[in-house]
Amino acid sequence: MTNKLFKYTGILAIIILFLSSCYKDIGNYSYHDINNVQLGNIDTANGYTVFFNDTLKVTPDIRSTQNVTAEDAYTYLWSYHKSSSVSTIDDSLLATTRNLAAKVTMPPGNYVLMYKVTDKKTGVMVHMKTTLTVSTEVYEGFMVLSDVNNQSRMDMLSYVKKTNTFNQYTDVFNRVNSTVPMNGTPYQVLCMPYVGSNVAAQNYGIFVLNAAGTNRVNQETFAWNNTYNIRYLVVGNIPSNLVATRLTGITTGAYSYLIYMYGPDKNMYSYSTNAGYAFRYSPVNVYETAGTPFRVSPYVATDGTSSLLYNMDKKTFVTVSNPSAVTVTDAIPALGYPTGLDLLYMECIYYAEAGIKPNTYAVLKDPATQKVYLLNFLMRQAQTYYQEMTATDIGQATNFAASPDHNYIFYSVGGKLYEYDMYLKKSILMADYGNSLITHLSFPHISSRYGKPNYITWSKSLLVGSYDPAGAKDSNGKLELFTISDINAPLVKTNSWTGFGKIVSVGYRDR
Repeated sequence: MTNKLFKYTGILAIIILFLSSCYKDIGNYSYHDINNVQLGNIDTANGYTVFFNDTLKVTPDIRSTQNVTAEDAYTYLWSYHKSSSVSTIDDSLLATTRNLAAKVTMPPGNYVLMYKVTDKKTGVMVHMKTTLTVSTEVYEGFMVLSDVNNQSRMDMLSYVKKTNTFNQYTDVFNRVNSTVPMNGTPYQVLCMPYVGSNVAAQNYGIFVLNAAGTNRVNQETFAWNNTYNIRYLVVGNIPSNLVATRLTGITTGAYSYLIYMYGPDKNMYSYSTNAGYAFRYSPVNVYETAGTPFRVSPYVATDGTSSLLYNMDKKTFVTVSNPSAVTVTDAIPALGYPTGLDLLYMECIYYAEAGIKPNTYAVLKDPATQKVYLLNFLMRQAQTYYQEMTATDIGQATNFAASPDHNYIFYSVGGKLYEYDMYLKKSILMADYGNSLITHLSFPHISSRYGKPNYITWSKSLLVGSYDPAGAKDSNGKLELFTISDINAPLVKTNSWTGFGKIVSVGYRDR
């Protein structure tokens, strides 16, 4: 009997528990939907581009499920941070208004633009973000250095990313009221970073070399002051007017840069972020520390680790073992590099991000026979090609350029442009400019090519500068950009500009 009682009691407990779980709570509760906010009319596909000191205007749409339209029902926050930043603590305030109309005063560059709207009643916040590019007329593009009546002039082909076009600015330094010295013969323009942005805000060098001196200009505005003279990047017993005629630079990695300077005394000096942040005013073209410098060619081949110079006295290649080295050694015989010749041209093509190894080309002439030879090798490795150049009028060539992705050497004789195929051992006339003369050949050196298809394309394209001696001295020059075709087919002209002087050097101010 007792067992049955326990059994019935247990069953009753289970039934009560089941019924209580089905019991509907009819307490005094009130359920309602909150005001859901949605944002629109902010360009997240293309972002916004605005000139420095201009006003950025954005008028967003704010829609809500409860049609709350009163402006004071919400708080607003417009902010920005560098696109390279991943932390919100780096956000900077732009405005606290519904619509944005803010003067852009941050340095030119790429940013993330953020818009946050918070419902005051619920405390719920929604946001949108997009890209913001702060630009200037001179933000990016080809820097073209010309000779106009034996004076230097800098023109610019300013690249407009949105339209993939270039705006041409003649005498761009004068246009922006830059006071950089431009009197005297022009030598070169070189554009590349020279120090990390973590070390100095002005970390990008637009170096201008002419008879007036060696200077750089402000990387954003092109402004100049005395501290932009190369002297402020040199340590040692520096001459009062340090006039370099050639710089050879390479970007070897994040915040890692190497530059060689051919000085006024025709000696070579080196600068490396891996060996201090200054040129040592002590020639590297010596065999022992503080030794007597030998006559060195202005050409340098480097992959950023070791470098190759040319001893014009001994007529032999010499090696700089690393960026910190202060002396050289003769290239070892096992490499098979020739001796006894005059060096006419040398360049190392090193675009790792484009799949191009540190490939070096050198053109040399035998002073006895006047024959011209082509040498090809990878840095620190034995030569892979050394043959006479059986090319039309090669002994009269004045400009050379090596294709980064074809085994072609381009050279000019007067107004004729030739392509030399090193394996077919023949030259092909690619262009005849008639009475005009070719003054410049190069494949653009663009320091930050990684992940930027247009930069890689331009780096593989040939720049040809020419001028008509019979034309006006300030506008008789022309610059053309060509795509290189396979199997010696004609060059494909992709762009052309006129109105320059006699072009001597072209650089690219990249981003």
